[in-house]
Amino acid sequence: MNNIWKIGFFSLLALLIIGLNVFAWFFWGKGMILKTTLTPSPTPTIKIEPTVTPTPTVDETETIKQAVFKKTGLTAKQAEVIINKNTGEYATGNIKEFDAVGGAYWLAAKTEHGWVCVYDGQAQPTCEQIAPYNFPKDMVPECLDQNGKLLKR
Repeated sequence: MNNIWKIGFFSLLALLIIGLNVFAWFFWGKGMILKTTLTPSPTPTIKIEPTVTPTPTVDETETIKQAVFKKTGLTAKQAEVIINKNTGEYATGNIKEFDAVGGAYWLAAKTEHGWVCVYDGQAQPTCEQIAPYNFPKDMVPECLDQNGKLLKR
């Protein structure tokens, strides 16, 4: 019986050693291989260029303001003209009288004869007013037809 016990003990010891080796290889050896061979791939970068409204090369601020004053009949002493957008061909902004509440917006276009204020007011321009100047739709998305109905351009 003593021999059977020795054989069982050594068999169990051998299985335990083999099991520990398999366990150690699986968790440490394999893990080390994975840790050393896997490297994170770099995150791709996307460069987004901002959309920029073209800036006119010549400063025509005063010329545009004078066209707005001419259309409204006001002067620089009576009102302030603010230019919100100027593409070099088209401009839009606001006018506010110094001694009045509220104000109006205006549209101007550059022609072969210089800047012309096409519209000033608080409503939408008529389609007839803006048609000869071909304003961009993002600047003038709507206009009023002959019956005063609002039309999308």
